[in-house]
Amino acid sequence: MTRRKVVLLGLDGLNPELVYKWQDELPNIKKIMEQGICYGKVKSCVSPTAASAWSCVLSGKNPGQFGFWDFTYRKDYSYGEPELATSKVRDERTDTLYKILSEFGKKVAVVNVPVSYPPPEIPNGYSISCSITPDLESEFTYPPSLKEEIKKLIGDYIIDASTSDMNFRQMDKDKEVVLKRIYDMDRQRFELTKYFIKDKNCDFVFTVVMGTDRMAHLFYRYFDKNHVRYTPSEKYRNAIKDHYRFCDENIGEIMNLVNDNTVLGVLSSYSTQRLDGRINLNEWLVRHGYLSIRARPNSSIPLSKVDVGWAETTAWATGYTGQIYLNVKGRESEGKVDPKDYHKVLDELTREIVAIKDPKGKKLDTKIYKRDDIHFGEYAKYGPDLFIYFDNCYWNISEMIGYDSIYSHDTVKGPDDGGHGPYGFFALMGPGVGRLGEISEASLLDIAPTVLTLMKLDVLPGMEGKSLVGGEERVYSAEDEEEIKKRLSGLGYFEE
Repeated sequence: MTRRKVVLLGLDGLNPELVYKWQDELPNIKKIMEQGICYGKVKSCVSPTAASAWSCVLSGKNPGQFGFWDFTYRKDYSYGEPELATSKVRDERTDTLYKILSEFGKKVAVVNVPVSYPPPEIPNGYSISCSITPDLESEFTYPPSLKEEIKKLIGDYIIDASTSDMNFRQMDKDKEVVLKRIYDMDRQRFELTKYFIKDKNCDFVFTVVMGTDRMAHLFYRYFDKNHVRYTPSEKYRNAIKDHYRFCDENIGEIMNLVNDNTVLGVLSSYSTQRLDGRINLNEWLVRHGYLSIRARPNSSIPLSKVDVGWAETTAWATGYTGQIYLNVKGRESEGKVDPKDYHKVLDELTREIVAIKDPKGKKLDTKIYKRDDIHFGEYAKYGPDLFIYFDNCYWNISEMIGYDSIYSHDTVKGPDDGGHGPYGFFALMGPGVGRLGEISEASLLDIAPTVLTLMKLDVLPGMEGKSLVGGEERVYSAEDEEEIKKRLSGLGYFEE
């Protein structure tokens, strides 16, 4: 059996609408779209955040199966989200592509995939952690010796566009400090991808490049005339497009590097799109009597620093696009909502939140999902009870309390031009599968099954998605079947 390889390039926040609009200036992505296996929009998870979305890609399972919807979560019925999502938490709770493929003897490299700190220990493989790495003194590679190896290759590793003392949104644009840092950071990711393909001869390489997201957060207002803060600028109007071109050039170099038995995928797990503003959702909950605070703060501060009267509180909000937890009797320690009124209260909140208009009185196209309707699994019960998409995510939320309005734009992190949208992009090119063309209704949960199929492995039990390229009929010998059962047993699917 021929040993097929897969290279998966994650371009965080790559917007399918912009890819379609600019495809004539993105010749390599266009080539994959026109000559490859398939391409199209891919539906993100709810909510579309880096921590949960890329974990869905790795596992083929919804967030209820691993229990976090952002970089923080709760492992019980605590107030707020006190725990930090880590690779150890994810790997204890669900199987991931790097674990599964390693079990089947594949040589794996994972670079900068969100929630990969501490760096996963991949037998006969490699990992480099992500933006939640504390600093370069931390162990951010596996094996640890890889740290010096990559330093010789690319110099000091850039953990993220942000530094330990400054968020990237606050960095100087005019002196191009932040631009240089983003390009340098992404250049490292592409060089490492090439290194693991060529020098390390890996069977599966999965890299996530973050600049496509960071650039949109910084520069969306300069080219999109529909942006609420549209600012004409000759200097910055092509900033995002130029970065897309930069990524496309690197994709072309990787296309020329891989052999004829390698499938190349380009993926974003959501889009970074224009941000029209923020609904200060906890502020709204306070004003409508759902969230009780004992003393009003003099300035906007996080919910965790507010003196909340939990026994008098019905609900509180967290998240990026908007998530609401109910304070349920017998569930939370100072619960107020009677369990028999659970859905009644959710329906009441839904009606009132859907009625929220923008500052000019325009109706927002708001969609609200109950957790029980979209998520399941062992850890779903600890998740938010409601998920909100204000105006198809063109409006996000702020968790802070102390605003003089339920509307705002900037956060403590600084000005923000972009937010996360509900669809990403996926394109696939390589041997062994006929051309499928543009696909629709694809989900992030389909990516892991697709990778397994491409590598001539069966989709494992418990994965919720389907392979986008179908399956291949396989006939195993008795010896092969025993070996496969042994490997699946190591992943917990068979008891020996």
